[in-house]
Amino acid sequence: MRTALRLLGTRYGIALVLLVIVLVIVTLGRTVLDNGRGSSATDAIGPTVATVPRSADPFSSLGDDGVDESVAAAPSLSKGAADAATVATRFANAWVRKPGVTGDQWRAGLKPDASTELMASLAETDPADVPTATITGATQLQANGGTTVARIPAEGGTIVLGLQVAGGRWQVTSLDWEVA
Repeated sequence: MRTALRLLGTRYGIALVLLVIVLVIVTLGRTVLDNGRGSSATDAIGPTVATVPRSADPFSSLGDDGVDESVAAAPSLSKGAADAATVATRFANAWVRKPGVTGDQWRAGLKPDASTELMASLAETDPADVPTATITGATQLQANGGTTVARIPAEGGTIVLGLQVAGGRWQVTSLDWEVA
């Protein structure tokens, strides 16, 4: 017994005690963090750590916080700003082909509801090339991640608009035409 106490007083004894303390702390820490996912004390040491299945999300075992992440947060609109359906319908009505309208007049009608990027992409568009002159149905909205998609039936196809909130108001950020 006396030689054991003398061993603990040496640097080797102190190193052994510290090693045991570290192993106990690591083992307890893994047990607490694993929260019952089938780990054991042997997971803390040795090559078996790589074979223990682990979740990619270290917080997956913490439980449900009650937040439904599938529902996107409502965009922040300025007071009195038009809703997405109104903006999409107004843009589509300005976009359809109108005989006798110049390119500058046509773009001026689109500009209040379009993003700067979309207006830049329409800079060289001839309004006579727009494939439809008549909207035939109501605007249908669908949330798609951070973008809202508006589908507007028209003669010969469907106008598809991407909308996002920017500067406190809805803006059309993309334009597509689907042939019927």
